Amino acid sequence: MIPPGLAKLARRTRHEPVSIEALPGDVGRRRYFRLALAGDRAVLGVVYPPEEMDSCRRWVAARGVLRERLRVPLLIADDQEGNQIVEDLGRVDLAARFLERPHERRVWLERTTAAIRALAEIPDPRINPPFDAAFFRRELDLAREAVFDLYLEAPLSREEREAHDFWADALAREVVAHPQVLCHRDYHGNNLFPLGDTVGWIDFQDLRTGPDSYDIASLLWERTTLDWMTVETARDALESFAGTRRLEPRAFRERFDRVLLQRAWKVCGTFARAVAQGRGEAYRRYLPGEIALVGRLLKDSEPDRRFRKVFDARLAAVC
Repeated sequence: MIPPGLAKLARRTRHEPVSIEALPGDVGRRRYFRLALAGDRAVLGVVYPPEEMDSCRRWVAARGVLRERLRVPLLIADDQEGNQIVEDLGRVDLAARFLERPHERRVWLERTTAAIRALAEIPDPRINPPFDAAFFRRELDLAREAVFDLYLEAPLSREEREAHDFWADALAREVVAHPQVLCHRDYHGNNLFPLGDTVGWIDFQDLRTGPDSYDIASLLWERTTLDWMTVETARDALESFAGTRRLEPRAFRERFDRVLLQRAWKVCGTFARAVAQGRGEAYRRYLPGEIALVGRLLKDSEPDRRFRKVFDARLAAVC
């Protein structure tokens, strides 16, 4: 069974299903259904609860901006009450394609980075506020709480907390000062789909202006790539990306590493919180690798050195 509002929309638009598959949700409260239709066709039904209606509005607005330059799902029907029927981009996302066909990884990395370049050329439609230092800083503090307080059940001492906060303040200020472009916000393999020789996008309602390396950092080092990504593969992708955008390669790589550090610690917090709250056991296996990535990215600046002492004392054994 599907919710009554979606069922009504399906009947009205002649998309009555012959079978229904409830799909896993995301971090929000949206609900997804694959509606199999006659003739071996399928569409997706999306249901937004009342508290997610702003997300619905932003998705529609973002789709309108992106559709001229990038491959996004068709919006087939929308009842303006939180029920939509949208194009089904398929069962195989890019994360699965990366795993199933290792020999295609390079070409798909090229295609996904080309899409980021196309996005970077689009003016910010102001659907969401730009990233700012306070936003990045809040993510880092939530990560501290999740990793130390919830997951390890070992809160930092006052001195350790001061070291973490000094580092987090400096990192947030640093990355927000990078050159700014329009970003997808959650650009990873589960939100990307291989469609012929192009890349389909979903979950783009949070797009906003941010650091110019943000999306490629999300793509190259996150949970769906940690098992196979290498420094060499990432380096090649970064050099190609910087070259086609006419960016100075070394400076771009340095910016990338700093943005990736912020994202990696933020992701550690996401995984740690989910595991600690008993709602994300699958993330447990990814957490050591993500923590190790943070350690690898800490540099020799004073803020990084101070947090390095905390990291080595508290987290080196975890990874």
